[in-house]
Amino acid sequence: MNVEHQYKQKAFQIIARLLHETDYTDNFEVFSHALLKTLKDMVPKAELTLFLLNRNMDYLTPRFTTDKELEVKNQDLILSYNEICDAMLQDHQIRLITKTTSNRLGFLNDWYEDFVIFPLEKDDKLFSVLVFGVQEEKIHAQIKEDFFDLVTESTNVLYRLLTYENVFEEQKRKELLLQVTKKFYSSMDVSAILREIIEALKQVFPSFDIHLLLSHEWKVTDDLPVMQLNYDLDKDEVATNAYLTGKIQIEDNIKDRKSIVHAPLRGKQGVYGVLKIMASYSFVFPKHEIDFIEVLADTGGNAIENAELYQQSRQLVEDLQLINKTSHQLNLNLRLSETISYMTNQIKTSFNAIEIGFFMFRSNGDVEVIEGSTSYFLRDTTLTEIQTFCDQIQKDKDSIFIGDLAAQQPYRLKPFRSFIAVPMVQSGELIGAVFIVHDLAYHFSFNKFKLLQSLIHHSTLAFTNSMLHEELEKLVITDHLTRLYARKYLDEKIEESMKKDAYGCFILIDIDNFKKINDEYGHQVGDDIIIQVGNLLKNNIKSEDIAARWGGEELAVYLSKVDHEVGYIVAERIRRKVAEKTNPRVTISCGVSVWKQVDESKSIKTLLNQADQALYTAKRTGKNVVVVYNEKNC
Repeated sequence: MNVEHQYKQKAFQIIARLLHETDYTDNFEVFSHALLKTLKDMVPKAELTLFLLNRNMDYLTPRFTTDKELEVKNQDLILSYNEICDAMLQDHQIRLITKTTSNRLGFLNDWYEDFVIFPLEKDDKLFSVLVFGVQEEKIHAQIKEDFFDLVTESTNVLYRLLTYENVFEEQKRKELLLQVTKKFYSSMDVSAILREIIEALKQVFPSFDIHLLLSHEWKVTDDLPVMQLNYDLDKDEVATNAYLTGKIQIEDNIKDRKSIVHAPLRGKQGVYGVLKIMASYSFVFPKHEIDFIEVLADTGGNAIENAELYQQSRQLVEDLQLINKTSHQLNLNLRLSETISYMTNQIKTSFNAIEIGFFMFRSNGDVEVIEGSTSYFLRDTTLTEIQTFCDQIQKDKDSIFIGDLAAQQPYRLKPFRSFIAVPMVQSGELIGAVFIVHDLAYHFSFNKFKLLQSLIHHSTLAFTNSMLHEELEKLVITDHLTRLYARKYLDEKIEESMKKDAYGCFILIDIDNFKKINDEYGHQVGDDIIIQVGNLLKNNIKSEDIAARWGGEELAVYLSKVDHEVGYIVAERIRRKVAEKTNPRVTISCGVSVWKQVDESKSIKTLLNQADQALYTAKRTGKNVVVVYNEKNC
């Protein structure tokens, strides 16, 4: 047996032992570590590193090493494929590279005192190299030969295991894509889909930096590496181009040893963001990896689109249900105050608004807040604050949407930040507006803004009908000149009071010397005097009391649950105010009567007759006086 055959036989025995010790492993990493350990045991002073060729066939990077220092720095160390091939050509016979045959191999010349590179080839194609280096001495020629045989005989095993690893990894990625796709289409939650994309990439690229640049403001959990896409080309040109073109963009920065992939999250209707994957330390993404990233990004983009469309459709259905329910409720002939109260509650619930105000624009330019609005908008100071917004709506007849009131100059409606105002327009005529506010900036989304516009548009007819209904009611029960209640309505209220109350008071009022006023100033001034006295009546009684026009220059007031003593005080106050406030100056005479539940003879007719007799007494005894009915003086 010759020496060469002995070396090969020995190499076969070592490889057979390694396979036996590793239980005939199909794991590339396990066998590689075992081989390096065996070589290290043969030459304890040596350090061994296995470099693998990347898929783009331009660099070799360290995969396994026995050199602790090199293991720490291995991400910074690469070998050029072209330089390795050039060095191999210099000594084609023994098919190894030494320090003396090449001085262009970068860090190795500085790292080791002496080194040998053993190329690993399959079908004359380089796929890996094994670097054998020593720090303080030269490598003996015999060691090179021993190692060469062992490495050469190990090549087939290493190539087979590496190929199996690549196939296995490819299969794992296909299975991963299948699993992720199933999860994508079983979820309608954008946040859950984004998390699946991140986790899938981390399984494949555990050491890479991964970010999601999103074009929409979806609500996602804080632990996800998500940020808003910056559309400024100067700040992130590549990511912006990926978003705008819908095509994958790759940056390979050889100088900084960094590669970045920007994969657009594409759906059928648009692009929803960019997946940014950053690999440092000279990793160049091969086509195989790019294909995987692109498929994952496209699958994720379609899933995001489906989830978004699902959420939009659900929201649209909810919005339509809200509009339909509200329109139906408002068409039940509710009174205006009930209509506004209902709408206020609906807006609070659906828009999470803190304060809601409903305003009417009167023909004289006044802005009137409608009962049913929330307390903030019922304050007089608030009406001054909103005047500018009302003027803008009356001018443009368009809605106002402000994300942050604090950014406006001057800052109105403090301390609120978010603001929406929607005009109420019926048959082309502006009748009022609805204001809603919140104390957080940008609280109302644009979709909520559009929904409020639609809701008010569909509700305005109901508002108008309620107002017209109340106006007609008021016309029936009020006097057209004084706007006091009509006599018929007064009679009805007295009758109701006599059925439920214990007692009540009636005041009949007559303007003294009214004919003289008409003769001296004319009937128009006479009408104005009646209006003045009517207003003084309303201003000097409680809201639950009833002031009415009795007929001609006679007016009346009914006070429920009031006795003759309080009735006299009220009548006297009115008499005094009329004498002080009217222009031209007039006086009034008042007759006061009362009823009690214990009186068997009580009736409206009796009550009115007694007040009329008291009034007659007041007129006969000098006018400008209040007389309370009793049987002795009337």
